[in-house]
Amino acid sequence: MPPVASHADPRPAIAMPARTASRSQRLMQATRSAHDGLDTRIISAEPFRDRDRYGRLLAMQYRFHRAIDGLYIRALPLPAALDLPARRRLERVRQDLADLGHSAPPDSERPFDARHVAPATAIGWLWVAEGSTLGAASLLQRAAALGLDEAFGARHFASHPDGRGRYWKSFAGAVDRLDLDQVDDAMMLNGARDAFTYVRALADDSFA
Repeated sequence: MPPVASHADPRPAIAMPARTASRSQRLMQATRSAHDGLDTRIISAEPFRDRDRYGRLLAMQYRFHRAIDGLYIRALPLPAALDLPARRRLERVRQDLADLGHSAPPDSERPFDARHVAPATAIGWLWVAEGSTLGAASLLQRAAALGLDEAFGARHFASHPDGRGRYWKSFAGAVDRLDLDQVDDAMMLNGARDAFTYVRALADDSFA
């Protein structure tokens, strides 16, 4: 029978390895502070106070989706079953603006070029864009108080046909299964952080 170690046993204890966080968990952890800061900034701007304030939110959304629109048609290592091209929201935001009598912001600024970013970086940006669909359900409810819905003025908040939660689990699971090395993983995390920084700058400008 092997000896039973006592409290005075000089042998070092063997630490059990902690369970490795999934890629989606690490993405959430890496962007939590930026996500919370963006939420606080937008809430403080009261975008659902009236249709004028909501129009500013739409302009912000349009500028973001215009910047990332090309990512949805890039050849990225994500399964075709996600049907990313169908998830493009730029045109829906444009229609929302038109519903409220607003023109789309001019195409003069393009500091982020979706055509020339590395695939891993692009997926980090898409992570932020697609993650925003989960919170869109509550935003759609807020928009309803302004007389807006998925058919008028709030089209871009519409749910995926399969449901928000189910689609998001499919997207996050696909990201978790990507075969990426450490460099690509770091690029993805930085892409997600940069996306939040970009949207925060748009929010500050839209609600200045």
